Amino acid sequence: RLGVLHVGQRIEEQADFEKIYKNAWADNANACAKQYAGTGALKTDYTRQRTQWGLIMDGWNSLIRYYKNNFSDGFRQDAIDLFLGNYSVDEVEPASPLHVKKDWKFLALPIIMVVAFSMCIICLLMAGDTWTETLAYVLFWGTASFGTFAIILYNGKDFVDAPKLVQKEKMD
Repeated sequence: RLGVLHVGQRIEEQADFEKIYKNAWADNANACAKQYAGTGALKTDYTRQRTQWGLIMDGWNSLIRYYKNNFSDGFRQDAIDLFLGNYSVDEVEPASPLHVKKDWKFLALPIIMVVAFSMCIICLLMAGDTWTETLAYVLFWGTASFGTFAIILYNGKDFVDAPKLVQKEKMD
């Protein structure tokens, strides 16, 4: 109907067109996903041609999306809500709802957990003189990393970067 193909030609026979169309489709998906989720689209290599590297990148993008969604997208959602008019600014209220004082644990605990886990792995890779010495180090650093992880998990809702602006409908 659009005149892309001549009369009698079939789309299934046009390998070059199919490749161009699939690449344009995947590129568009990547652009939309980067705006919405902060990473490229998942399974774009499936649209082009599925590879092992694409499978690894899908896993990586999923991890990045999980992190961004839980720990760094609250401010972005607040900006979208403000821009779209889903939140109305109260000119009488002097305090900004966006400014929330964070406690020391929000920076210290993740750093302690990463350092303790890294030390546990290092102790496993660089064994000591005896197996008991290595075991002691691994148990110490493993317990430290597991303990900080448990504290973070217990206080999980405090670590999530949730949007801070109230929806206009909820205010009415």
